[in-house]
Amino acid sequence: MVMQGHWIHTLFDTKLALSVVSVFNWFEKYEYSIMSKLLETPTIPNIDVDQSYDRKYQGAEIHIDTLHNLSEIFGRDMSPHRHDRHYQLHFLRVGSVEVQLGDKAFQGTAPLFYFTPPAVPHCFKLDEKTEGLVLTIGREVLQRMIAGSEIAALEQRFSVPIFQPLHAVGGASARESERLQLLMEMLAEEFFEQRPGRRHCLPALTNLILVCVFRLSGLPERTKPLRRVELELFQAFNELIEAHYRDHWPLEKYASQLNITQGRLADICRRLSAHSSKSLVHHRQIEEAKWQLIYTTTAINLIADDLGFNDPAYFCRFFTRHTELSPREFRRQALLGGPNA
Repeated sequence: MVMQGHWIHTLFDTKLALSVVSVFNWFEKYEYSIMSKLLETPTIPNIDVDQSYDRKYQGAEIHIDTLHNLSEIFGRDMSPHRHDRHYQLHFLRVGSVEVQLGDKAFQGTAPLFYFTPPAVPHCFKLDEKTEGLVLTIGREVLQRMIAGSEIAALEQRFSVPIFQPLHAVGGASARESERLQLLMEMLAEEFFEQRPGRRHCLPALTNLILVCVFRLSGLPERTKPLRRVELELFQAFNELIEAHYRDHWPLEKYASQLNITQGRLADICRRLSAHSSKSLVHHRQIEEAKWQLIYTTTAINLIADDLGFNDPAYFCRFFTRHTELSPREFRRQALLGGPNA
């Protein structure tokens, strides 16, 4: 009886072990199939709005069109891409959407809007009933617009993606939501009608739309007022980061390019963003690494090389230190809808 019992337990353990192995094999195949389905290109393509949209957009600093018209060009299941020189605001009046903005995934039912800053990769899937408008604004145009006493807060708000459902808002926010839809419709009418004064109306209406987006998406903490020259230096620093984060410039070189000291650069960054100048550079490197892990099938060592890391092991340690996940684990969680998705 003892021998028989031992044999039964051994058989049970063997079957359990085989089952566990089978589950792990299935999981690996499932993970691979998801990756193959979602990530079809090795790089994240940049869509040049001036070249890819309808000819009426060419040279326009501000343009707007219906989701229906744009879906005729690009389809309703838009693959991962980015716009390096434009901000975009999608306003959904009817329907629903699943959207990935940077390293965050969202889904929602209209009314809602989502806002995408330049260079942020994104993809989305609209249902067949979705109706709305898409506003595209040139990078330099928006930066010229965000002026006034709340300029620091505006700079912070429009530097990150926003996904904002509107069906549950009440009070002043409900009126702001109605105002946003009205302004978007007025802008579309002005854009297509070619009436006298159009050149002045388009930026004016766009400015009001940005104020609505700012109010509806929540105000960042108020920061100390900055002089115009300090804002320009901060914007120039971010442009240098965008151009050279792969080159691993030391902070001395950034400051030298701006003709200021490292101390002044650090002070401006702290006052405007509440982050150190070094952390802003590291944030852009980590951000790009996350995007490539989510949107592409590029091997981790090649991502490290693309970001200017000569040693893939050091890149993995750098990434883990900032995210508390290894690049491989981050990619796995993102693909399977984990906490980073």
